[in-house]
Amino acid sequence: MLCSKCGAVNKEGSNYCHSCGAYLTPSGAGAETETAEINVAYPEATDLHLRIRVGACRLKIVPGDGGAWVTGAYHYPKGALPLKIDKSGGRITISQDYDVAGLGGLFRYTPRFELALGRAKSYALTLEAGASDVAVDLGGVPMKELVIKQGAGRAEFDFSAPNPHEVAALLVNSGAVALQMKNLANANFVEMIFDGGAASYRFDFGGTLRRDAKAKISTSMAPVEIRIPSATAAKVVENTIAAALDIGDGFMKKGGAFLTEAALTGKTPLLSIRANVSLGTLSLRSTQ
Repeated sequence: MLCSKCGAVNKEGSNYCHSCGAYLTPSGAGAETETAEINVAYPEATDLHLRIRVGACRLKIVPGDGGAWVTGAYHYPKGALPLKIDKSGGRITISQDYDVAGLGGLFRYTPRFELALGRAKSYALTLEAGASDVAVDLGGVPMKELVIKQGAGRAEFDFSAPNPHEVAALLVNSGAVALQMKNLANANFVEMIFDGGAASYRFDFGGTLRRDAKAKISTSMAPVEIRIPSATAAKVVENTIAAALDIGDGFMKKGGAFLTEAALTGKTPLLSIRANVSLGTLSLRSTQ
């Protein structure tokens, strides 16, 4: 349950927000709602960029099967935060249109996006969310660039199938978000840069690593867990400041870095991770 006052994520059935103490009304209780169907075709332009920009809501994204770029539905309180889609050349922005007069509906119903993203053409993707509950599967979505920004809440990103296109840059900026990213090797990135605040983070680099890749993870006041398959050649350089270090089995320190067995034997491609963690914990785990 999302708190309509501060945006914190609470357990279902909670009566009061654990963060600010506000009373929590069950989603949909006493609220009139509307549903907007979403069906966005690919534009004729060649340089495509999809931007999804939302405030406090529940956001679910899965890979699509049809020929459209974006399909799905948006459920929202009647008279508040209607759907807004802006189109300009090859750029599409999906967002909410704020109507101050109807914002009272947000206290009775949390808006929900249920989207499916097309896989027929490659494009850049930007996801921006406020204090939201986010569940995203980008398996097989042909992204050439991915930018993720989230202010607060909870988020889970999965790359359940390999991206057929190289991602030049995967950029993530996170506030107070309980974040999990799974099967990151399938994202097919060249470089990943993550900046996070006081929250909790788990990065799973499972999947198929198809090229040398670099990842820089910077956090403060947060527990960080990095999970790497034992069969992946990986090198982790840690830079911790007043942070605890927990190195699991499957890593050996050599030349100032922690290497997997695959990296020690010279296997390629190589995943290079630099973890800058201050006032928190850094855990390294080897997975099968």
